[in-house]
Amino acid sequence: MLPKQVIRRINTICSAYFWHGSPETAKGAKVAWDSLSVPKQKGGLGLRNLLSWNDTCGLKLIWLLYFRAGSIWVAWMRNKYLSHSTFWALNEKNYRFSWMLRKLLKLRSKAYYFLKIKIGNGDDTFFWWDPWTPFGPLIHYFGTNGPTLLGIPLFSTVKDQTTSTGWNLSPARSEKQTLLYAYITTINLSLSSDKAVWMIDEVTQRSFCSRNVWNKIRDPKPLVPWYQLVWHKARIPKHAFTVWLFILNRNPTLDRLVRWGCDVEKTCLLCGEEEESRDHLFFQCSYSAGIWKNIVAILTPLVAPSHWESTIIWLNSASLSKDTFLALLQAWHACIYEVWSERNRRYHSGKTLPPSSVYRNVLNACTNRAQSLVLHNPDRLSLLRCWESH
Repeated sequence: MLPKQVIRRINTICSAYFWHGSPETAKGAKVAWDSLSVPKQKGGLGLRNLLSWNDTCGLKLIWLLYFRAGSIWVAWMRNKYLSHSTFWALNEKNYRFSWMLRKLLKLRSKAYYFLKIKIGNGDDTFFWWDPWTPFGPLIHYFGTNGPTLLGIPLFSTVKDQTTSTGWNLSPARSEKQTLLYAYITTINLSLSSDKAVWMIDEVTQRSFCSRNVWNKIRDPKPLVPWYQLVWHKARIPKHAFTVWLFILNRNPTLDRLVRWGCDVEKTCLLCGEEEESRDHLFFQCSYSAGIWKNIVAILTPLVAPSHWESTIIWLNSASLSKDTFLALLQAWHACIYEVWSERNRRYHSGKTLPPSSVYRNVLNACTNRAQSLVLHNPDRLSLLRCWESH
C-alpha cells in the first residue's frame, strides 16, 4: 500500500509523460488522469486507477487476516493487535497502531461489502462489531446507543445472546430491531465454529481475485453509447485516439481557443466561411463534407448525415454487413484524422492540400489497414475488398 500523496505524485508524473512525453509537468493535459483511468466501455482509456488499486491491495491484506492463518504476517498481526479485540472494533485514529494497520482500518467500510461471518455456535463473533448480519456491524446500524437500547453489552458475543432453547433478546421497540430479529430467526445455530466467507454479488469466493474486487470498488460510471464506434477491431490506434478526443470535445479547435482567452480568429481554416468548431469541422464544413460523402459513397448508397451528433446516431443504427460496417467506421476515423491533420497543417505551417489529396490519404489509410489485418487473419479479406477496387 502507498500513501495518497505518493499516488497523487505518481499520477501527475504519468499524466505529464502521457501528454507531453516528459515527466516535468502535466499542465495542458487534454483529459484529466482520473478520466483516463476508466474502462473504455465507460469513456476512458482503460488505464488503472492507482487509488482504487491501492484500496484493492489493502482489501487483500484484510482477506489474508481471515483466510491465511499460516502467514507469518497474519500471526504477528493477530498476536499484536487482535488478541484482545476484533478487527472491526479497533480505533482507526489510534496513533499507537502502525501506519499500515490504520490504513487497513479505514478500509473496513469497503470490506463490509465482501466479508461476512457465517454463524455456527456464535462463540467467536462479537454481536455489535462483526459483520454477521446483512446490516453490517450492528454498532453502526443502531448507533452508539444500540447497546443501551437492546440491553446487550458492547463486547458481547453472539453466543451470549442465546440459550439452550434459542435466542435471548429483548422485545423489539423499533423498526430496525424488528428487521434485525426477523433476520436472526433465520439463523440455525449449530455446534460448529463461526466461519468467515468472502463474497462478491452474494457468491462465495474460494480465493481473492483482485480484478473482481477492483471492479466492485471503483466509482460506478455508465456505459457510453459510442464505445464500439471508437474501439472497433479494425481501428488504427492513432485514428481511434483522435476520434476519442473529439467525442469528448477536448481537441483545441478555434472556438475552444477563444474561450480559453487566446487572441485568434475563429474562422474555419478549411472553408473560410464559418466559425471553426468540432461540429463544423465534422462535417458541416464544405471542405470536409465532400471528403466524407465521397468516402461513404464507396461503401453504401445510404446518405450520411453531416451533423456530429446525427452522425454518431446514424453509425450506431446503420444496417450493414459486418465488414461493410467496419469499413465505414474506418472511413469515419480516417476522415476525422486526416481533416484534423490538414487543419493543423494550415494552422501551424501554412501549407495546404486540396480535398482530393486528403480523400486519397483517407483511402490509402483504410486500404493499408485492411491489408495488414488480412496478413494476420485471412477472414478479413472481405473487409479489404471494400477498399480494393478504389
